[in-house]
Amino acid sequence: MQDVESTRTTRPAADLRHSLLLLYVRLTRPSTMPLRRQLLIGLAAYAVLLVLLVAFGINGSSMGLLYAEMFGTRDPAILRGTPRAIRSDEWLVVSPLTVAQVQEGLPRTSGLFPGGFDTSIVWDLPYREWSVLLRPHMWGFFFLPLDNAYAMKWWLPFLTMAAAVFVLLCTLWRRPLASFAVAGAFAAAPFFQWWFGSGSFWPPAAAVAACAGTVLMLRTDRTWVRWVVAAVVSYLVVVAVVALYPPYLIPCLYPAVGFVAGWLLVARGLPWRDRLRRVAPLAVGAVVAGLVLVAFLLTRRDTIDAVVSTVYPGQRLTPTGSSSTFSALAMFAGVFGIGLRAADTTGFAANQSEGSSFIFFGLYLVPSALWLVWSRWRRGRGVDWAIVGVLASLALLFAFVYVPGWDAIAHLLLLDRVVGPRIVIGMGVGSILLLALVVARLRDLEDVRIPVWTTAASVATVLVWHWAVHVGLTRNAPQVLEASIAWGVLLAMLTVAIGMFSRGRATVPGVLVALVALVVAGWVNPIYRGVFDMRATDVGRAIEEVDSEDPGSWVSVGGPAGTAVLRETGVEAYSGVQGWPSLPMWDDLDPEGDDEQSWNRYAHVNWTADPAAPEIVLVTADVVQVRLDSCGPIAQENIEHVLSQQPIDQPCLREVESVPEGGSTFHIYEVVPKP
Repeated sequence: MQDVESTRTTRPAADLRHSLLLLYVRLTRPSTMPLRRQLLIGLAAYAVLLVLLVAFGINGSSMGLLYAEMFGTRDPAILRGTPRAIRSDEWLVVSPLTVAQVQEGLPRTSGLFPGGFDTSIVWDLPYREWSVLLRPHMWGFFFLPLDNAYAMKWWLPFLTMAAAVFVLLCTLWRRPLASFAVAGAFAAAPFFQWWFGSGSFWPPAAAVAACAGTVLMLRTDRTWVRWVVAAVVSYLVVVAVVALYPPYLIPCLYPAVGFVAGWLLVARGLPWRDRLRRVAPLAVGAVVAGLVLVAFLLTRRDTIDAVVSTVYPGQRLTPTGSSSTFSALAMFAGVFGIGLRAADTTGFAANQSEGSSFIFFGLYLVPSALWLVWSRWRRGRGVDWAIVGVLASLALLFAFVYVPGWDAIAHLLLLDRVVGPRIVIGMGVGSILLLALVVARLRDLEDVRIPVWTTAASVATVLVWHWAVHVGLTRNAPQVLEASIAWGVLLAMLTVAIGMFSRGRATVPGVLVALVALVVAGWVNPIYRGVFDMRATDVGRAIEEVDSEDPGSWVSVGGPAGTAVLRETGVEAYSGVQGWPSLPMWDDLDPEGDDEQSWNRYAHVNWTADPAAPEIVLVTADVVQVRLDSCGPIAQENIEHVLSQQPIDQPCLREVESVPEGGSTFHIYEVVPKP
């Protein structure tokens, strides 16, 4: 009787183990589904995710900080998470400017600053002109409500980059789940989360898409497929370049060039004539893309010249060997990137954004990569130029950081346009390409045993790497180490994953690194619903009413909420962030040009009513402060209205309206003639 009951109790356990084993085998073995179907299903999953996020108006903006500034309470639109003050370029600059564009009817030339500015450069704003065809994330503003259009702007570049990584990995590995997981791990990198924005995503998306496109075009016999792939890749390249942010574009370029050139060299079973024929559509696409880019640049040449001629960032060049601006402790933090949740990052990085980087899955596999190159050479099969090309590109980027004395070459390669830690985006792209190649090559090995020492070396790389970071944090930033919760568990998961990758496994380690990445940085941006439209607030309506009755220029004195509400209501103002100086505006404020070195730059233009403050002063590299003297010639001749969250006592200001708004009161003044 006991034997029967024992059999009954053990059978379900045995059945469960058998079911789990079958599930594991099914998930980890190569899919028997045709590659085209795998890719279409994966891309459809990204499309469905995008549709859902857009339909519900979900984004990750930190604009809830403006709500808190104005009303003194947490924004109810924050569904989960915490807004990040360090993301000010997003919540204080781009988001209000985006609402302003909707308010003004999406003009290419905005009238927010005296003299206006071109919205198709720098800010990544929606506008009406042919070149918006090169900004697909902006298309929603032409047919969707503001909340949903903003969600599309937020997510489309991010999901496109993840989809490009998925396509490359799935093409090389034939494991959709592993590819989806690793693509998610790459997209969840701290660098992308702390620098979340379309300009951060389009360059790596284009770089990885070029690599995936090259692989697909050399493998398919179908002409129409090659032309479609070439069109997609060329379009993404144009989209990336029109963002006009060299510090991201240039570092992403070299790993892609290394991969593409290397893959052409190692294409198996194809004579050179066939190789060139198959990638010819890509060359045609490159020519068309180049012509489109030339047209884009020529039609806004004056604006580009104005940006390039600024003191900051236009004249900013980085010499080779500038490792002092590249914090190795932060850039190679790995799982300790979770420590960026600390309020104080002193000793680790200047701030969370500057200290954000990647978990370099591929760099941990350099021992496996070197063995693969050596093994292929030893077996008489030539050089694996794809791996060599990616390794060479990574060596170039590391040399720029750590090896001085070759500035002339770096200038020719445009590397000196890359600022300090921004070069890490290229290292991240190179790392994911190396991971893709190493695992693919290990899986393709036939009758060759993978030596144990490669796994031991890769695991040792992970552990020694993190041990060095731990020592550095203990000495220099113990508060960051204290904030690195569960780092031991994360390191254990990462170590197991790298060990499995080094054996040619994909699915289980892919899921592990996805979990690690989500814990390390998946919490950075909040889950926010809709847009904080300050036009609908009491002070927003009051500003619009005052300006309609007495049109003129405004300034904001005080906190960020005042500047933001002036932006969103679309009134002309001397306050706000300038991507480059408006010369008519600064002719008004500094007619003699005595302070040009202070204002000829990307900068927040803030105003103060402190009579002891200098007339114009550069507070930090990107903050210019102007003193408000309502009886002085600047205010008397150019300014009609002043908005302040504190009362201002000046003889040439007359209060027009006092507007209570939540936990604060906004005061609207009219500039009156000097007594």
